[in-house]
Amino acid sequence: MATFTLEQVQKHNTADDLWIVLHNKVYNVTNYLEDHPGGKEVLIEVAGTNATEAFEEIGHSDEAREQLEPYFVGDLPSEEQAETVEIYRPTFEQVSQSAVVNVKKPSPWGFLRTASKLGLSGLVVTAIVTVYNRGMTPSEALQVVQHSALSLIQLPRGADGNNASQFWLGAGISSIIQFSATLGLGLWASTKLDVQQEFTHYDSHRPSKPAHLMHLSKTTITIPRPKPLDPRQWRPFTMTQKTEIAPNVYHIIFSLPNPDDILGLPTGQHIALRASINGTSVARSYTPISNNKDRGRIELLVKAYPQGAMTQHLAQMKIGDTIEIRGPKGAMQYSPRYAKHIGMIAGGTGITPMYQLIRAICEDPADTDTRVSLLYANNTEEDILLRAELEAFARDHSDRFQVHYVLSRPDDSWTGYRGFVSAELIQRHLPVVGPDSKMLLCGPPPMIGAMKKVLLELGWPMPGAVAKAGDQVFLF
Repeated sequence: MATFTLEQVQKHNTADDLWIVLHNKVYNVTNYLEDHPGGKEVLIEVAGTNATEAFEEIGHSDEAREQLEPYFVGDLPSEEQAETVEIYRPTFEQVSQSAVVNVKKPSPWGFLRTASKLGLSGLVVTAIVTVYNRGMTPSEALQVVQHSALSLIQLPRGADGNNASQFWLGAGISSIIQFSATLGLGLWASTKLDVQQEFTHYDSHRPSKPAHLMHLSKTTITIPRPKPLDPRQWRPFTMTQKTEIAPNVYHIIFSLPNPDDILGLPTGQHIALRASINGTSVARSYTPISNNKDRGRIELLVKAYPQGAMTQHLAQMKIGDTIEIRGPKGAMQYSPRYAKHIGMIAGGTGITPMYQLIRAICEDPADTDTRVSLLYANNTEEDILLRAELEAFARDHSDRFQVHYVLSRPDDSWTGYRGFVSAELIQRHLPVVGPDSKMLLCGPPPMIGAMKKVLLELGWPMPGAVAKAGDQVFLF
């Protein structure tokens, strides 16, 4: 197998010739850029470097590791190989069913208890025989014991022999009774505190009781349905509707297994679609414009690009065709406490994840503290997607949502902003950097690259290629 030094790998650091190192193995991922689910920018950022740490930090699946195998070209030389990066993958060991208390070997206590029981029995028998030989009834024997107790206080010195004899008889019997009672109580307590047996020696259930028949109606027991989506497992979904709402832009609906199923996609996250295209497995990520209120379906807004393998495939699909989907995916974790003022810059179909958040915020009557400001860039007025929906939210929730359009090639009738999103427009309409503000970006790579530089000049932090939930500037 060929070997390549880090110096050699570093020379392959462009989009047209991109190598990376993962776990001391060298991969030429040039032809994988367009297929990478997270976008080619992620790979370009680590071009020509050891990307092991970044690769594991994101948490790739076993399937992602398998997809890299065709791009393997060699190893690092042994002298340059780094220590193995530890990957946290929890393992579970069988927990013993035995008791935690150390069970001791047979001890003298067992013999002593047995001997004590025999001695106790002998004392009781002796007391009974003594009483019997003197011809006493049980009540007479009790009177003797009581009399001996009084004699202990009242017996004068020099008392006659008869009184002394009665005293010592009663004292003997009472001593036997007291000793027997004490010894019996001790033996009973020792059995309750016995730790000479494992806990599992005893039955693991309560004593059985007479069964009671309980009549249940047929509607009482409901077997929960499996969730439509699984983050690890691909599942087939059927296309039920496809409408071209703008040139090369399609509103596509896939049905869930049941008409009343809920998608279960957290706000801000997306799904992955996979299809076999010309003998190659292709996967791409999309953000649905539907949410949990839209039961029984997944709605997507897709623009078909000439060189887009998946978008062209979706454009050519027919009603009744199936495609594989899995999810949820994504680092975004939106909640009403995410930020007090959210700024959004979107371009083209980059509006879909923004629309998902805008809809969730405006339709939540309890989320009254969050304000959203959107700058939405397109080429022409005809390219503006979801315009009716956006303007309805801006009209009905003007205190929480505002939208401003920017067109690069408008016609003469356009009265809105012209050109591109600029620092001036950001300062005029979007929040300033602060602890209670966030900035979200989604659009074509050239636009996003330009926006990151403008935001950096305005004091916003530079985001990394790999988005994290807490990023102040978040890239979808």
